[in-house]
Amino acid sequence: MGLLSDPDYGSVKWVRVLKKIHSPLCMLCYVGALVWFMMLGNKEFNNETYFSENALLPGLVTNEFNGEQSAKQFFSEFQQELEDKYDDTDDMPVPWLVAKMSQLHLEVYTHNFTLNYPLGQEQVYKGTNVYGILRAPRTSSLEALVVTAPYRSISSHQKGTGAGIALMLAFAQFARSQKYWAKDIIFLVTEHEQLGMQAWLEAYHGLQSDTKTFYSSLGSFWQAGTPSLDFSKLEAGFNLASSHERCLNPGTLRGRSGSIQAAINLEFHTPKIKYIEVKVEGLNGQLPNLDLVNLVHRLCVKSGINRSYKNSYSWIRARSKTDEWMSGVWTMLGMVSAQVAGVPNGNHGLFHRFGIEAVSLEGRDADDPAGTPPKVTGLNAANFYRLGIALESILRSLNNLLERFHQSYFFYLLAATNRFISIGQYMPSLCLLCGAMLVKALALWVTIRKDGDDEPDKLASGKHKKTDSDTPEKHKQEEVNDDLKRDDEKSEIRHRKPKALETEVPGQQKSEKVVTPKKSKKVKDEESTMSVVNIGTNYFVVHLLGYAVMNSPALLSYIGAKYGLPSEVSVYYGLLIISALLTVFTPLMLKLLRRGRMSHDELTLVNILLLIELATVCLAVGMHNFSLGLVIAVLYTPLSLMVGVTTNSGKSSKSAFVLALNRILCLLLQPLCCVTLCMIAYSHVLFPEENVLEMVSRGKDAAMQATMFAVVDSMIYGNWLFNVVTSLILPTWLLFWQILCNKVD
Repeated sequence: MGLLSDPDYGSVKWVRVLKKIHSPLCMLCYVGALVWFMMLGNKEFNNETYFSENALLPGLVTNEFNGEQSAKQFFSEFQQELEDKYDDTDDMPVPWLVAKMSQLHLEVYTHNFTLNYPLGQEQVYKGTNVYGILRAPRTSSLEALVVTAPYRSISSHQKGTGAGIALMLAFAQFARSQKYWAKDIIFLVTEHEQLGMQAWLEAYHGLQSDTKTFYSSLGSFWQAGTPSLDFSKLEAGFNLASSHERCLNPGTLRGRSGSIQAAINLEFHTPKIKYIEVKVEGLNGQLPNLDLVNLVHRLCVKSGINRSYKNSYSWIRARSKTDEWMSGVWTMLGMVSAQVAGVPNGNHGLFHRFGIEAVSLEGRDADDPAGTPPKVTGLNAANFYRLGIALESILRSLNNLLERFHQSYFFYLLAATNRFISIGQYMPSLCLLCGAMLVKALALWVTIRKDGDDEPDKLASGKHKKTDSDTPEKHKQEEVNDDLKRDDEKSEIRHRKPKALETEVPGQQKSEKVVTPKKSKKVKDEESTMSVVNIGTNYFVVHLLGYAVMNSPALLSYIGAKYGLPSEVSVYYGLLIISALLTVFTPLMLKLLRRGRMSHDELTLVNILLLIELATVCLAVGMHNFSLGLVIAVLYTPLSLMVGVTTNSGKSSKSAFVLALNRILCLLLQPLCCVTLCMIAYSHVLFPEENVLEMVSRGKDAAMQATMFAVVDSMIYGNWLFNVVTSLILPTWLLFWQILCNKVD
């Protein structure tokens, strides 16, 4: 800071070097970040997994599970119950589950919950969860483990979970007679997938309130009936406050256990599977402790079950180093794509926000819709016996825990089922991307300080030098005469003050009086146009617009309902219209918020603040959800490096083409436009046989549903994606667009 506040800092060597090389340096940082991330897939740049928690003792676990026949019987009875009574309905067979758990001598309870759909018109959904508690004979219910399975009806488009529920009941029957349990085991079957799990977890941890307060993972921030915030009087029949009430009423639990240490979610649809897909991604990109992930993989190997993660398959061995490297890169990219949306890919993902480590085990076949892995047809199928042994081994290892998981990693990337990248290895790639933006911000800062502080001196000294060079003969003659009259010391002093020479030249003083004050006055006028208030006001209004867009879906859904439009249609097209209006009118804000003409320094200062904010947002988001921060930085770093203040002097065809190219790139990176284009491209990958119109239509529908899911997830589960995009990324994009659409002198 001392260098930046020094009046002579413009002559410092590092400043001159920075002004010359900042553009290639920023590009080098961007390319280096991508290369760094790609190199992490190589075996030489990542680490082999290991156990940090010695209390797990997975190698000492003995297998005693003998409930294969019971699991087969439960599965056949469950399928028969669904075909007889629940073939034409989506209701869960609660009486059958309660009866079976009661026969196993568990403490059986039912849990009712209600969802007030946040974007509907008084739409209410109800559901019921069933759970049984196996009390530990060695402790007094201070800690617990959870084994859960979601219920999926016959008409569901997803694979059924009947085999997972049957295995859970068979294991409960087996564990009931064992005396070594030091933790309670809760067997839970949820209705409506993650909605039932969210309600059960909130009720278990007491997150219910009698007041009508809108609750999210960020806390309670709306108190219904507040006079200053009651907007229900704006429109008759539309109570905006009702949309801020709690969407999910979790109800209450009549029975509970102690603190939950870990949870295992079972998603098996048939008694025989080829391999297990271990799913770890949770809400907002949260991950379970790496020790739990390693435990599941190691015990699956011990039980003779093949397992995989993303594009990493444990049974494929004979590969070259290049193939292994590319497999690691694709596995990392698959994990990044799963974390970006912030949506958990199983019921396990909702446990993480409560400090509970959890994973999901999904059974897959050779013809699985998720894709056909190589050499899968030659694998031996895993039956109920092997699955039961694996589940017993995992729970017995978790039963050995003396404290919560805390020693291993919570922030990591997986390159294979047995290879991982720690936070200290993948964060440099994000830091390089953000560093590129900060380097450009620093280069703009030293430029604006140099131009603002030293321009008058440069103009005056440049004019004086030019005057001396225009009359070299006169100066030589004067120096000869002065040598005869004055000594060397006075001559040196005279050379330091060129004004004394200029006053002796005829006509020179008149020229100085006429020209110099005009330029000084012009510089003074330009400096007077710099207004921090105008910059701050524009910055605040732009972010306020983003906050308004974040809270607009409820109003858009209500307006669409008046005309009979579905919520997803009204929200998507409403956001599209809002985006178009903001694109047209926000560039005019810089001119409307000021009286005089805008200066180059003022718009440059806006660019500097924008670069600092974007780098800070990427780092802050990346510290919790690295994948989301990385994707934002990869998309918007090139735009931040290309965008600059445009002057009216540059009227060449080349500069006009570059400006048009920058504007087109900026429009493509508009958040809603970017999502739509990504969905169109993804639909082309899934359905390459479709023509262009069908591909665009399918991609638009997919973008519409993705936008709706993001809005609903933010209201029910506390997903950050919609809030981050609307309140941070959208204002950033609007500021970029303002800079590109305004020219200065």
